[in-house]
Order: sequence, then C-alpha cells, then structure tokens
Amino acid sequence: MERKKFLTRSLGIAGLSAVLMDACKKTEVSSNSTSVTTTDGECVVSPTETEGPFPYTSDGNTKSEISNPLDRVDIRMNSSDGAIQTGLPLSITITIVNVNNNCALVPDVRVDLWHCNRNGFYSGYGNQSGGLSGTANSYLGENWLRGYQLTDSNGQAKFTTIYPGWYQGRATHIHFEAYVNNVMKKTTQLTFPETISDAVHITSLYSAHGTNPIRNTSDSVFGDSATDLANEYFTMTGDTTNGYVATHQIGITL
Repeated sequence: MERKKFLTRSLGIAGLSAVLMDACKKTEVSSNSTSVTTTDGECVVSPTETEGPFPYTSDGNTKSEISNPLDRVDIRMNSSDGAIQTGLPLSITITIVNVNNNCALVPDVRVDLWHCNRNGFYSGYGNQSGGLSGTANSYLGENWLRGYQLTDSNGQAKFTTIYPGWYQGRATHIHFEAYVNNVMKKTTQLTFPETISDAVHITSLYSAHGTNPIRNTSDSVFGDSATDLANEYFTMTGDTTNGYVATHQIGITL
C-alpha cells in the first residue's frame, strides 16, 4: 500500500503564523459556530498527495478504483443493508479547473471521494486498528463513506456525507482522485481548519474519541510542505448544531 514518505519539519512561532495566515484569510469562532475562508480560487495546480489507505476495492484487497460502481451524491449509506453512518452533516462541493487554460471550469471529470467514519474506520477493509477501539475492526463487504460524481457544466461535483473522525497517526482528512476519460489526473487529500475539527470532535457523537492529537503541520502527509498545506484546506461555513458546508477548488493540467 502506497505511503508518502515525509521529512520532519520544525516551525517556529513566526513560521507557524505565516502558514496559518496563508492557509486562512479569515477565521471566526464562537462556542458552536465557525466560518473560514481559505485561498480557494487561485489558479494553481493542486498539490499531489499519496493515495493513502483504503481506496475503493471490490474484495477488501484488490484496488479497483476505476471500476468503482458507487455513482452517488449521498455517500453515507451502506448499499447492501441501507445502514446510514451517523455524524455531523457535511456537504462538499469540489470544483475542477484547468490551470493550463486560465482555470477554466472542467465538466465531466470523475471525482472519487472516500474517508473514515466518526470512529476512525473505513468501509471495505479488515484489520483496522487505528480508530476508536484501538483493536482490530473489520468492515469487509461494506461501502459507506465512499463514492464518485462527474463534474457538471460548472465544473462541480457535490457530495453529502458526515464530518470525518480520525485515526491514530493522521490529521483529520478526506481522500480525492480526479479522472478525465478514465485517466487519473490528480490524487490528493484535503484537510480542515483545526478550530473546526476540534469543535466537532467534542460534540456528543464524536466525544468518545475526543480531539485529534495530530495537527496538520505535524501530519505525515500535510506536514511536509507549508506551501502545499496552504492549498489543502477546505473553505468552511456552518456550525456544530446544523452541520457544515465545505468547498474546494482543485486545479489540474490538461
């Protein structure tokens, strides 16, 4: 399984402040409400990150993302029994643009998305020990919290899901892949402002696991480049009562 190697980085107070200022133009926080605006909209190629663990697989072993049958907006359900993953509602809109054409919107891009549930586990795989229980768990044969959509005429793919939890060793994140005519054009991961993740992870549905001790800047994927990290945050609106809306622009080259 592919894993991204990384270099240990050390940031002083000034360096960390610069990263945060680059990553977020505005952050407002109250007891249960946060609004964050990031650097989305700049015409830059999105950072490429490792595919990471647990992409779509038909048998819990053989990766087969390109034949992923899960064409759906709402990815919360397990299709075999209709069970719904519970958590704080999260609506995601991904906009795909062509950096080689002044960030023109790109329709008909297949956007694959997958992430862990509120307890830190992924569907479709066994022997997962990084989540809430700390012991091995198996979700073979299940397919919740994964799916794909084709971008529309506005270059947008939309998903209905829940705010992800976390598992040992990683910052809170979501995996993405973008395909044009069945050719992968971008593999990346996106993360959240920690003020929001921390607020979510102490709410009732998530509190058994608590807040994630791994910060974005020390994460094995996001932490190796401050420049990349500044372009890997979702833009967020919402609150811990009603849920969140997350948007992000992914720049590819065609």
